[in-house]
Amino acid sequence: MYNLDFLNIGETFPPLQEAKRVGAYAEYDLMFDGNTHAVEEQHFKQTLRNLNKLALLLGWSDKYVSVEFNYFKLLSKKTADFVFSEPPAVNSSSSDAARKDKQQAIIDTIRQKTNFDLKGFDTIIDVSKYGQCYWRVYGEQSAKMKFTVVSPASIYRVVNEEDEYDTQCYVVAWITQQNTLKIQIHYKGYYEVREHLVSYASLPKMEKYLKNRFNDRYRTYDGNNDKSDLYTLLCDRWTDEVFRYTGWVIGNPVKTAQRINTGLDDFAIIELSNLPASDRSHGTSDYDDIDSIVAQMERTMTQVQLIFDKFTVPTAYGPEEALGDNNGEGAFEIGKYLITPEGGTIPGFLQPDLTRLEYYFRQLEFNVARLKELSEMGAAFTADASVANVAVETMKATYTSALKKASRITSRNTEAVKRLFSILSDSYGEHINVEDITVTWYDGLPNDEEKDIRTASSAIASGLSSRKREYIDRFDHTEDQFDDMWQEFLNEESDLNTVRAAGFLNPFNQQDAASSEGEDADEDDDGESNDGGGDPPSNDSGEAAEPNNEGGNE
Repeated sequence: MYNLDFLNIGETFPPLQEAKRVGAYAEYDLMFDGNTHAVEEQHFKQTLRNLNKLALLLGWSDKYVSVEFNYFKLLSKKTADFVFSEPPAVNSSSSDAARKDKQQAIIDTIRQKTNFDLKGFDTIIDVSKYGQCYWRVYGEQSAKMKFTVVSPASIYRVVNEEDEYDTQCYVVAWITQQNTLKIQIHYKGYYEVREHLVSYASLPKMEKYLKNRFNDRYRTYDGNNDKSDLYTLLCDRWTDEVFRYTGWVIGNPVKTAQRINTGLDDFAIIELSNLPASDRSHGTSDYDDIDSIVAQMERTMTQVQLIFDKFTVPTAYGPEEALGDNNGEGAFEIGKYLITPEGGTIPGFLQPDLTRLEYYFRQLEFNVARLKELSEMGAAFTADASVANVAVETMKATYTSALKKASRITSRNTEAVKRLFSILSDSYGEHINVEDITVTWYDGLPNDEEKDIRTASSAIASGLSSRKREYIDRFDHTEDQFDDMWQEFLNEESDLNTVRAAGFLNPFNQQDAASSEGEDADEDDDGESNDGGGDPPSNDSGEAAEPNNEGGNE
């Protein structure tokens, strides 16, 4: 959006320029809930049509709803697990020690008071599902400010027409239960509050508006007019894309517009996004890549299920003698002794030839492979490998693509996290600049501590790194924590040396103890060596050696 004209009286809301985006969000919600066949989208509508035809061919008079693979919720949850199941560390990086401690205390307080870890996980769910999410900072400057998560369906960005990365303002708008449109127009330092009456745009009114306003660029979709009381499906003639749309006509204002100062040097809206593109101002949902594949998998699996269900009730055959009378109907009674004449038919059950189902299963395997690749989840998405009994390194190798995807999301949204804490810090005692905040992300996988220690030891022994650097980097500790640990180590060494210097045995070194005992045994009471005492030396056989009498007394 390049201006605020879409909020004028008489315009429809949501604006048609944003209708496809907002309509897609409603479909993503249905997919996330597992109700994919309620999504009025081409892939799943085709799935239902094919399944209903197959059901009729098999003699099923009722329409059949196929099985559901809720890969969409799994995809979003796994993405959030990798990005935020182990929340990032947010720290002050100020060079002044006293100020650093104060800023860190403020950051920790903000984290606790605003439920940052909980809201952060929900945010990544939305980033995966919708392709983007927004944080809105609210509250009085005199009190502790907070933030909340806002659905992108309620956000409209007004950008510079020459540079769509340059946001002029954010519009937060939603329909209330009292059939009014509430609007917040956010600028840097303040936002404007409006409220308008709205009326539902019926299908004839919608068609007239589209014709007059957009010259047949958009038209109502004829395939779903029976649901016009709930929503209208529109068709974009340029892209042949059908999307869901609920139209409202903006009426007169309910009250005078009000301006509210935020006291911030920035917008009170912070945007987080998934993978975007230069030709779109919003991120791309993870669902867009896999919805057609999931639809095909559901269609394939339901066809298999229909075939199996058709033969669930056994069909028997045999000679006429095998039939009994049950109120005028022939009945085959299992357990009766039947005499089968030579060359006669032996009673049995029809066995369907299911060998051709192998094609369906091969198709499912092919689709699963594509699902892994496009979702960037790999084995983590389809649970190919049980990680209960495998090494941590094997697990990390299995989840490589998922971790790369998580890394891309974190790198895109690190600045958003810094901005949030910087904006909130004003009301918590001291403004913290974005440059003084560091964010460290984790992958959510367990650490292999033994490997980390071996790697650190090798780096120290080879002179490639110092003890201090390895301790801080590998175990995510601060310099103060290292100094405390190092002092404790020196104290232990000092105490140990004191014990040794006092002549006491070292209980931690059995070799020293044995050596001390040997030295005591070799000395007599005068402290001199007793060369003549003790048993004679033994030979290799262990027996006492005979004295050498050569050259003896004559």
